[in-house]
Amino acid sequence: MSQSVALRTTFDPAKYVRPAIHHLPLYTRDGAPTEKPAREIRLDWNESPYGPSPNAVAAIANVAAHNRYPEFDAWKLREAIGHYAGVPAERIVAGAGLDNVLETLMYLLIETGDRAIISEPTFMVYELLVRGHGGTAVNVPLRQDFSLDVPGILAAVDEQTKLVLICNPNNPTGNLFDRAAIERVVAETPCLVAIDEAYAEFAGESCLDLMAEYPNLAILRTMSKFAGLAGMRVGYGIFPESLMPYLLRVMPGFCNVSAAATAAAIASLQDADYNRAIVARIIADRENLADQLRELPGVEPLPSATNFLLVRLPVADAGPVVRELANRGVFVRHFGNPAFGLLDCLRVSIGTIEDNEIFVAELASVLGAREPAA
Repeated sequence: MSQSVALRTTFDPAKYVRPAIHHLPLYTRDGAPTEKPAREIRLDWNESPYGPSPNAVAAIANVAAHNRYPEFDAWKLREAIGHYAGVPAERIVAGAGLDNVLETLMYLLIETGDRAIISEPTFMVYELLVRGHGGTAVNVPLRQDFSLDVPGILAAVDEQTKLVLICNPNNPTGNLFDRAAIERVVAETPCLVAIDEAYAEFAGESCLDLMAEYPNLAILRTMSKFAGLAGMRVGYGIFPESLMPYLLRVMPGFCNVSAAATAAAIASLQDADYNRAIVARIIADRENLADQLRELPGVEPLPSATNFLLVRLPVADAGPVVRELANRGVFVRHFGNPAFGLLDCLRVSIGTIEDNEIFVAELASVLGAREPAA
């Protein structure tokens, strides 16, 4: 091959990738253990430890036409979601998980120069999506008690602000925000306010009813947590009627939800008794786990309205503890950004009773071998 041909085929990816992507952090699981453990107890991604409704499993098995696309507008799925949530199907956008619905929302609203307000510590995907679309994620941090800084949020809104994102209950802190605080943000903000209610079924509270009063409010939810369908990837958003003509122009064909996932979601939504029982079981297990953790010296599980606990440890930095737990086959999360105020914390998803007991025993062992924080 001649030198001139070789030069023509040289490819520099950095030259072609959009500048907004170059410095985005990776959204991934924490680092793998030094050696593969004999067991793996996954308590790091807030999945349900229990399977979905048996009706959902049967519905998946009964999907025979895998060679055919599902409904182009996912109408039956949107109808089932609407019946469950008590809203018209015409105001629903579904997606392959809530991340996909967020992506559709960013595609609708955010371009270079736009701003979206977030309140860290919170779900890190918000920042990644805003920045990935060329926007600026403006952080108005939570207060020390993890409450919303409402005056700070309102002061941060300007002409370039397209969106305010609030995760309620919040991830990773687990707390439920004051409803009056959220309503004030919605009432006094001219842009869209999207409330991520991924954990609403565990909290037993929702701001959905506020949509009747405020035309700038959207509610985002997922079936990954309460319905045990994380592997199926089904999320949805409930949007203002006035926004739907625009959303329908960017909503992916088929809503990016497969025929199998559609069947599972519809069947699951129709099995309310099963879902309520699983949610109640996880909440009971969460409180039992919190009681066990309080028995460990210096360990403080924080109040939670979700299917996970944020746990303060008697160490300055929980990172080494989390890594040692991973070496022992118990996977939890750590949020190492000092600005979050969570350096001494780990987040643990609620697992089965056996999983929770193993986690407590291994945490006690790891902490017992370490020096306490100064």
